[in-house]
Amino acid sequence: MKKLTNEEYRDTLKYVLIFLATFLVLQCMIGVAHIPSSSMEPTLLKGKNYLFFQPSYWFSGPERGDIIVFDKEGVVYCKRVIGLPGDIIDLVDGKVFINGEYLEEPYTEEPSYPSPTTELSHFEIPEGEYFFMGDHRLNSRDSRYVESWEHPFVSKQDILGQVIKF
Repeated sequence: MKKLTNEEYRDTLKYVLIFLATFLVLQCMIGVAHIPSSSMEPTLLKGKNYLFFQPSYWFSGPERGDIIVFDKEGVVYCKRVIGLPGDIIDLVDGKVFINGEYLEEPYTEEPSYPSPTTELSHFEIPEGEYFFMGDHRLNSRDSRYVESWEHPFVSKQDILGQVIKF
Protein backbone atom coordinates (compact mmCIF):
# COMPACT_ATOMS: atom_id res chain seq x y z
CA MET A 1 0.00 0.00 0.00
CA LYS A 2 1.35 3.37 -1.05
CA LYS A 3 1.95 5.86 1.71
CA LEU A 4 0.37 9.31 1.23
CA THR A 5 2.61 12.31 0.93
CA ASN A 6 1.99 15.30 3.16
CA GLU A 7 0.48 17.17 0.21
CA GLU A 8 -1.86 14.26 -0.69
CA TYR A 9 -2.86 13.93 2.96
CA ARG A 10 -3.65 17.68 3.18
CA ASP A 11 -5.67 17.55 -0.06
CA THR A 12 -7.67 14.55 1.14
CA LEU A 13 -8.32 16.18 4.50
CA LYS A 14 -9.36 19.40 2.76
CA TYR A 15 -11.95 17.57 0.63
CA VAL A 16 -13.32 15.67 3.62
CA LEU A 17 -13.67 18.92 5.59
CA ILE A 18 -15.37 20.66 2.65
CA PHE A 19 -17.79 17.74 2.34
CA LEU A 20 -18.57 17.75 6.08
CA ALA A 21 -19.02 21.53 6.18
CA THR A 22 -21.37 21.44 3.17
CA PHE A 23 -23.34 18.58 4.70
CA LEU A 24 -23.73 20.41 8.02
CA VAL A 25 -24.76 23.68 6.37
CA LEU A 26 -27.37 21.89 4.26
CA GLN A 27 -28.69 20.07 7.33
CA CYS A 28 -29.26 23.43 9.01
CA MET A 29 -30.82 25.07 5.95
CA ILE A 30 -32.82 22.48 4.03
CA GLY A 31 -35.52 20.20 5.38
CA VAL A 32 -37.81 17.63 3.81
CA ALA A 33 -41.59 17.67 4.29
CA HIS A 34 -43.73 14.66 3.42
CA ILE A 35 -47.26 15.38 2.18
CA PRO A 36 -49.51 12.68 3.70
CA SER A 37 -52.88 14.01 2.46
CA SER A 38 -54.42 15.74 -0.52
CA SER A 39 -55.06 18.97 1.42
CA MET A 40 -52.61 20.98 -0.72
CA GLU A 41 -53.49 19.53 -4.13
CA PRO A 42 -53.05 20.41 -6.90
CA THR A 43 -50.08 22.49 -5.70
CA LEU A 44 -48.40 19.79 -3.58
CA LEU A 45 -49.21 16.17 -4.34
CA LYS A 46 -50.18 13.55 -1.77
CA GLY A 47 -47.39 11.10 -0.98
CA LYS A 48 -44.60 13.31 -2.34
CA ASN A 49 -41.70 14.90 -0.49
CA TYR A 50 -40.85 18.58 -0.84
CA LEU A 51 -37.84 20.55 0.27
CA PHE A 52 -38.23 23.55 2.51
CA PHE A 53 -35.79 26.35 3.25
CA GLN A 54 -35.38 26.73 6.99
CA PRO A 55 -33.84 30.25 7.12
CA SER A 56 -36.76 31.75 5.13
CA TYR A 57 -38.28 33.49 8.12
CA TRP A 58 -35.33 34.01 10.43
CA PHE A 59 -35.40 37.78 9.84
CA SER A 60 -38.95 38.37 8.60
CA GLY A 61 -42.35 36.75 8.63
CA PRO A 62 -44.08 34.87 5.84
CA GLU A 63 -46.04 36.70 3.19
CA ARG A 64 -49.60 35.99 2.12
CA GLY A 65 -49.59 33.10 -0.33
CA ASP A 66 -46.38 31.46 0.94
CA ILE A 67 -46.52 27.72 1.48
CA ILE A 68 -45.04 27.04 4.88
CA VAL A 69 -44.01 24.01 6.89
CA PHE A 70 -44.89 24.27 10.56
CA ASP A 71 -45.21 22.22 13.71
CA LYS A 72 -48.72 22.31 15.16
CA GLU A 73 -49.27 20.42 18.39
CA GLY A 74 -46.47 17.97 17.58
CA VAL A 75 -47.47 17.28 13.94
CA VAL A 76 -45.73 18.81 10.89
CA TYR A 77 -48.00 20.40 8.28
CA CYS A 78 -47.65 22.16 4.92
CA LYS A 79 -50.28 24.84 4.28
CA ARG A 80 -50.67 28.20 2.59
CA VAL A 81 -50.52 31.47 4.54
CA ILE A 82 -53.78 33.35 4.01
CA GLY A 83 -53.95 35.76 6.94
CA LEU A 84 -51.15 37.86 8.42
CA PRO A 85 -50.92 39.31 11.94
CA GLY A 86 -53.64 41.93 12.45
CA ASP A 87 -55.74 40.80 9.45
CA ILE A 88 -59.46 40.22 9.61
CA ILE A 89 -60.55 37.21 7.56
CA ASP A 90 -64.16 36.70 6.50
CA LEU A 91 -65.41 33.66 4.59
CA VAL A 92 -68.51 34.68 2.64
CA ASP A 93 -70.28 32.51 0.06
CA GLY A 94 -67.18 30.37 -0.36
CA LYS A 95 -64.88 33.35 -0.91
CA VAL A 96 -62.07 34.73 1.24
CA PHE A 97 -62.09 38.42 2.17
CA ILE A 98 -59.14 39.99 3.94
CA ASN A 99 -59.77 43.30 5.65
CA GLY A 100 -62.88 43.64 3.46
CA GLU A 101 -61.05 42.96 0.18
CA TYR A 102 -61.70 39.84 -1.94
CA LEU A 103 -58.64 37.55 -2.15
CA GLU A 104 -57.89 36.22 -5.64
CA GLU A 105 -56.74 32.61 -5.26
CA PRO A 106 -55.58 31.11 -8.57
CA TYR A 107 -54.13 28.09 -6.72
CA THR A 108 -57.53 26.70 -5.69
CA GLU A 109 -60.63 25.87 -7.71
CA GLU A 110 -62.86 25.28 -4.71
CA PRO A 111 -64.82 27.61 -2.48
CA SER A 112 -63.41 28.37 0.96
CA TYR A 113 -66.42 27.44 3.05
CA PRO A 114 -65.98 27.31 6.79
CA SER A 115 -65.94 23.98 8.56
CA PRO A 116 -69.24 22.09 8.29
CA THR A 117 -69.21 21.68 12.09
CA THR A 118 -68.88 25.36 12.94
CA GLU A 119 -70.65 28.54 12.00
CA LEU A 120 -67.47 30.57 12.45
CA SER A 121 -66.53 32.47 9.32
CA HIS A 122 -64.96 35.59 10.86
CA PHE A 123 -61.38 35.49 12.17
CA GLU A 124 -59.26 38.22 13.73
CA ILE A 125 -55.60 37.25 13.50
CA PRO A 126 -53.59 38.10 16.64
CA GLU A 127 -50.14 39.70 16.45
CA GLY A 128 -47.39 37.14 15.79
CA GLU A 129 -49.91 34.63 14.40
CA TYR A 130 -50.88 33.47 10.90
CA PHE A 131 -54.08 32.05 9.40
CA PHE A 132 -53.42 29.02 7.21
CA MET A 133 -55.49 27.02 4.72
CA GLY A 134 -54.91 24.11 2.38
CA ASP A 135 -55.38 24.62 -1.36
CA HIS A 136 -57.83 21.68 -1.55
CA ARG A 137 -60.36 23.46 0.64
CA LEU A 138 -62.91 20.66 0.85
CA ASN A 139 -60.25 18.28 2.20
CA SER A 140 -58.10 20.45 4.43
CA ARG A 141 -57.95 20.62 8.20
CA ASP A 142 -56.78 24.20 8.74
CA SER A 143 -57.45 27.44 10.66
CA ARG A 144 -61.15 27.31 9.75
CA TYR A 145 -61.57 24.26 12.00
CA VAL A 146 -61.30 26.02 15.33
CA GLU A 147 -62.73 23.06 17.23
CA SER A 148 -59.87 20.82 16.00
CA TRP A 149 -57.03 22.92 17.34
CA GLU A 150 -56.15 24.14 20.78
CA HIS A 151 -55.19 27.35 18.96
CA PRO A 152 -56.40 27.76 15.33
CA PHE A 153 -53.53 29.97 14.14
CA VAL A 154 -49.83 29.25 13.70
CA SER A 155 -47.20 31.24 15.59
CA LYS A 156 -44.07 32.45 13.84
CA GLN A 157 -41.88 30.41 16.20
CA ASP A 158 -43.68 27.22 15.05
CA ILE A 159 -42.86 27.84 11.38
CA LEU A 160 -40.05 25.55 10.22
CA GLY A 161 -39.53 27.09 6.78
CA GLN A 162 -40.92 27.84 3.33
CA VAL A 163 -41.59 25.08 0.79
CA ILE A 164 -39.32 25.19 -2.25
CA LYS A 165 -41.49 24.25 -5.21
CA PHE A 166 -39.74 23.50 -8.46
